[in-house]
Amino acid sequence: MWKNYLKTAFRSLKKQKIFAFINVAGLSVGLACCILILLWVKDEVAYDQFHHEGDQIYRVQRHAYFTDGRIYTWQSVPKPLNEAFLEEYPEFSHTVLWSWQQEMVFNYGDKLFREEGNFAGKDFFEVFNFPLLEGDAETVLEDIDAIVISNTLAQKYFGTNWQGNTLGKTIRIDDRKDFKVTGVFAEVPSNSSFQFDYVLPMEDFIERNDWVEHWGNSGLQLFVKLHAGSDFELVNEKIKDLIRSHQESANADVFLQPYEDIRLYSDYKDGKLVGGRIEYIRIFLLVALFILIIASINFMNLATARSMRRALEIGIRKVVGASKRRLIAQFMGESIFITMSSLILALLLVELLLPTFNELTGKEVFIDYFNPIYLLSFVGVALFTGLLSGSYPALFLSSFKIVHVLKGTLRHSHSAALFRKGLVVFQFSLSILLIIGTLTIYRQLNYIMNKNLGIDKENLVYMPLEGGINEKYETFKHKLMQQVGIQEVTTSSQNPLSVGNSTTDPEWDGKDPNSSILFSIINAHYDFLDAMKIQLVEGRSFSPAFSTDTSNVIINRVAAEAMGLTDSTVIGQRLDMWGHEGQIIGLVENFHISSLYSAIDPLIIRFDPENAQMLFVRTKAGQTQEALASLAQVYQEFNPNYPFKYTFLDEDYAENYENEVIIGKLANYFAIMAIFISCLGLFGLASFTAEQRSKEMGIRKVLGASVSHLVILLSADFSKLVLLAFLISAPLAWYLMDDWLSDFAYHVNLSWWIFGLSGLLAVGISWFTISFQSFKAARSNPVEVLRNE
Repeated sequence: MWKNYLKTAFRSLKKQKIFAFINVAGLSVGLACCILILLWVKDEVAYDQFHHEGDQIYRVQRHAYFTDGRIYTWQSVPKPLNEAFLEEYPEFSHTVLWSWQQEMVFNYGDKLFREEGNFAGKDFFEVFNFPLLEGDAETVLEDIDAIVISNTLAQKYFGTNWQGNTLGKTIRIDDRKDFKVTGVFAEVPSNSSFQFDYVLPMEDFIERNDWVEHWGNSGLQLFVKLHAGSDFELVNEKIKDLIRSHQESANADVFLQPYEDIRLYSDYKDGKLVGGRIEYIRIFLLVALFILIIASINFMNLATARSMRRALEIGIRKVVGASKRRLIAQFMGESIFITMSSLILALLLVELLLPTFNELTGKEVFIDYFNPIYLLSFVGVALFTGLLSGSYPALFLSSFKIVHVLKGTLRHSHSAALFRKGLVVFQFSLSILLIIGTLTIYRQLNYIMNKNLGIDKENLVYMPLEGGINEKYETFKHKLMQQVGIQEVTTSSQNPLSVGNSTTDPEWDGKDPNSSILFSIINAHYDFLDAMKIQLVEGRSFSPAFSTDTSNVIINRVAAEAMGLTDSTVIGQRLDMWGHEGQIIGLVENFHISSLYSAIDPLIIRFDPENAQMLFVRTKAGQTQEALASLAQVYQEFNPNYPFKYTFLDEDYAENYENEVIIGKLANYFAIMAIFISCLGLFGLASFTAEQRSKEMGIRKVLGASVSHLVILLSADFSKLVLLAFLISAPLAWYLMDDWLSDFAYHVNLSWWIFGLSGLLAVGISWFTISFQSFKAARSNPVEVLRNE
């Protein structure tokens, strides 16, 4: 019996090659897109899941409350929390202080390179599962002059046969101090939130930065491990007011977040967790489902539309005793057979696309064919698709009445035609939704990359202010300004587009004693405003002609508004901060000091060259290469023991939105695939409709109808369905994209033309798809069509 069913399925597919191709192509592309999305999702959810007892590890964070109503959530915490946890709370088994990533210069023999890593507490390798190839996890970070390096660095500095020959070797760092290698760790997995090539003991960092010992300074991250069985929610209640108990002025709540969650759940708004990358995972899982539904609809529509071709087969099977249940099983089996065949083609397509996909997403995903979970997942998706696409055709075809079939009186019912039209509308509604979403994402990304930030980020490079340049800055600057292509030189403590230093300490005349306003801080040198091309509204910049500028400050408009000052009253206002009493000497126009997800904060620019450890050089437009060559020459003259490395500010800014760019590109490609699959189905239906109405077209041509009139006539019905799909999808798209844009403090508006363009694209694509069949039918010879009448 099943052999006969399979033979019948082959014959049916062989007779209808075009429709078989459309079904297999649509399902193959749909399954390939779904598999790529599932691989991407699997990689995302696997982040940080490899640590032993990872469910007992937490990141310490704080909610900071301010009198203007804003609540900030920060990962940085006061260092004394570390000791307080261990001394006062028995639930904690380990604590690990962790610095922000540091780039340092490594020198071993004649090898000189910049490397990126972190300072960490001594229990780091005990808490986190980064296997050591050499060294003891309990002791590798005990000594203040110890260093633990990656396998990559071991090979880089000591050769490929370093095993057993590294412990005790010394590496000089930043031309400051020699560190002894006490351990070598295996490569950090790509799906780890921590990415580092070396780890230095936290004690070395603390020894040179005693400010971290104060409860009011938060410059480090803290991770903790709880004893098995500890209730972390109960621990959160206990530690909530710990910072307040040691510093009354610090209005902040301390809380723990599961370490395994930080990749996907990292966005907080007004003190509440609102999501993170999990939102993108949900969106793309929904896109995968949409694509599978669109491909399944093709199968449903074509199977039911061409049901008349199989009516006689069904009638005969019923006459010889086939039950409805067996007929359903047969048609479902055919559907699953086609889907499984499509799965094989989809896997081949995925293998071809994976290198490009990995390059686009920056991942290293692959299909492990020896892992049964992969195969079961893919087969499960294919079975789901086969059952979904074959369910209605199986029920529809098996319900044919024998009498109508054998008498030749079977006709397509109005309800079946209506159902097919409904499926087309649903299919194109999803496609139009994806078109609108893609256009909106593109516009927002274009807005981000081209927005006037208040700083001219073009032709601006920066690098660490180190070694001889730091010691002889004025001489270095004077010589550099004489070189070809150099326009301005200055220093700063912060990247002005990503300011990470803030305080609530400033005092001024008329300040409410109960107010707590957070000010971002930039420590800068002379010519800072000119080098950044920041607009000065009132007053002046820092100048060597005024010795008092060591205590004076410049603020932005947001800061002036927070202080209750206007353009006319701001200059000369007293401002005290960190033991320095000075005045506001300048007011600058607002510029973006953080991500466009956040509103611009109050900003204070201080004249503090000693704490401005970043060198900024503006090159003349059109002379960038000459300027870089000049900069490299002068740099090496002053810093022979440091490798020359620079970063363009505009490229650094673009990297901050790399995730959004990747998501935008993925959305583009998957939207194109969804439209392609929809058009395949539309092409098949147009072919069927043209065939079904061939005699009508022949009669119309005999009566004098033109080819253009017939093309419009055949295309009109499908155009109406696409327009109806647009009317359904547009409101939903507006709601979803408005919600997505609301995450950005600065974003584009949802203009009417986006929806209009999406509708025109959908109609245009549908017309282009069906025009071939319509034109072919309209050009047919009526004599051939009507010969049998």
